[in-house]
Amino acid sequence: MVKLANPLYTSWILEAIRKVKKQKQRPSEERICNAVSMSHGLDRKTVLEHLELSVKDGSILKVSNKGLNSYKDPDNPGRLALPKPRGGLDWNKLIKRALEGLHEAGGSSLKSIERFLKCQADVAGYLSGSGSMGPGLFHQQLRLALKRAVAHGRVVKQGPLFRQVSRSSQNDGTGCVSLDSLPPVRLLPHEKDRPVAEPIPICSFCLGTKEQNRDKKPEELISCADCGNSGHPSCLKFSPELTARVKALWWQCIECKTCSSCQDQGKNAENMLFCDSCDRGFHMECCDPPLTRMPKGMWICQICRPRKKGRKLLHEKAAQIKRRYNAPLGRPKAVQNTQPS
Repeated sequence: MVKLANPLYTSWILEAIRKVKKQKQRPSEERICNAVSMSHGLDRKTVLEHLELSVKDGSILKVSNKGLNSYKDPDNPGRLALPKPRGGLDWNKLIKRALEGLHEAGGSSLKSIERFLKCQADVAGYLSGSGSMGPGLFHQQLRLALKRAVAHGRVVKQGPLFRQVSRSSQNDGTGCVSLDSLPPVRLLPHEKDRPVAEPIPICSFCLGTKEQNRDKKPEELISCADCGNSGHPSCLKFSPELTARVKALWWQCIECKTCSSCQDQGKNAENMLFCDSCDRGFHMECCDPPLTRMPKGMWICQICRPRKKGRKLLHEKAAQIKRRYNAPLGRPKAVQNTQPS
């Protein structure tokens, strides 16, 4: 029988972690034990035992840095960065694959996503391999990865369910723009005259063909120019407008995607953004201007972003300056009464 952490003790430990952090100190085992002991009289051995059990069930996050262990509240990780993928796993790609594979209309629960991923050959092989993180830590990191995806606007959470953000072209008042209002897409210099891989005539997500998609309807496939893997636009969650723009470009799937600015994939791949107008990838530091945090909602890259013509912008600035200097200074003079008394 698997021993579980006492929920009451877990709440005391989380309370101690918050207390230690409020004092601007690192929540170490020693400080957590002292805080719980002072507040609730629990002995050190019991605190350590339930701290470890809470880490295993994902209630508390354990972070190791230079041989020192710290503990955090997964619901409030602060500046904690997403754990680096080990063994080639990429959490953003895993979440995207799970949500697209499950394809549940209302969204998918954490349990469903975890179950789906554990059935994938690469994840199952990783979990059973030597030196793997183990199922408990996998659950913990998946949970944190989903929280980060929600915070960055890549995933929407409604109650206990998660779903991908739909790449809609409608302006719904939330800062989105219509793709029809953007300039036509164009190939970049490094994309011109590049060889294109032989397209695979099967969708990588639903295993359907152009004659029949997931909904038993005919739908053309979009194929990666690098590896030839294909997908239905509906499986990729592409709107009709985005699909039309992508078909005019040298498109790459998420596995092959490189930064369209530096043309590199491996450098800071976790922080690569995908343009909602052309689906090109960009590292945050390669954007113009560079970004320091993930944008929420719809994001348009610098290539697709409409720019004002230089002459028109110059005239607008000149008119602003002219209006500023033509404005009267101070209060208007009082008009003298010249009528006889």
